[in-house]
Amino acid sequence: MNLMYLIITSAEDTASMNIRDKLLNMAQWQEIGEFNDSPVLAHENYHMILIQEIHLYWENIDKAVEKATGNTYDCFIFASRHRSQSGLRTLTVHALGNYGTADFGGEPGTIVPTHPKLMTKALLLLQKHASDLNFGISFETTHHGPYLATPTFFIEIGSDEDAWPEPEPAKRIAQVILELDDSNITDEDDIVIGVGGGHYAPRHTDLVIRMKASIGHMIPNYAIEHLDSQMIAQVKEKSQNASMVYFHKKFAKAELRNKLKELFEEQEIRLIRSSDLENRV
Repeated sequence: MNLMYLIITSAEDTASMNIRDKLLNMAQWQEIGEFNDSPVLAHENYHMILIQEIHLYWENIDKAVEKATGNTYDCFIFASRHRSQSGLRTLTVHALGNYGTADFGGEPGTIVPTHPKLMTKALLLLQKHASDLNFGISFETTHHGPYLATPTFFIEIGSDEDAWPEPEPAKRIAQVILELDDSNITDEDDIVIGVGGGHYAPRHTDLVIRMKASIGHMIPNYAIEHLDSQMIAQVKEKSQNASMVYFHKKFAKAELRNKLKELFEEQEIRLIRSSDLENRV
């Protein structure tokens, strides 16, 4: 049975509308209903909606869609822009939620369920289809809203106004989205939680490219202070009950690493090295 996906696009987001345009051109869509005064479009096991507002602040959009349409989904995919001060041209994938305050949507101290294998599959397909572009390809660590109870991830064009309307990155992201069911490249992966590093997650990105691992939630250095037993239990549950954790090399001194290792072990999550995993190729 195929998973059902809902693609969410935003009229306030140039990159989102760019990706939407490519999706409309790459597949045959039919109107099957209405949400937020816009049509719900369907193609095979994908539905797509358009919201007028920016994505980040529409809390519980999964419940709103279900109430309005009667449809439920296995995974929500937000097509979005990404902005950074560095302006690095990057195509990114990330889970949602807030380890601390909720400055950009969502709920404080609350993360959103994600789908590690689908999110990792999206990253690997970006690597396959977009590596020839002048864009980096990377996970970002978990951040911002909105809050949902349904597994969700963002896929984005970054990182400034010049990149958002470019046709090629949007075309490649649309291609990735429409191929999420066509490959078994992550079916045998171990599900892993990522800890350490900065906002971008190059070590976790490299890990899934090289090894048979699918990453769930990722916790950057700046959020480590929020990692207590309760938060780790939440991270585990919302990463599809991940049983492994991978620490970014040298992200913290030995005392903190050992403390975190113990906290994860209390939740039956084992600390691994990349050598504990099978090679992907």
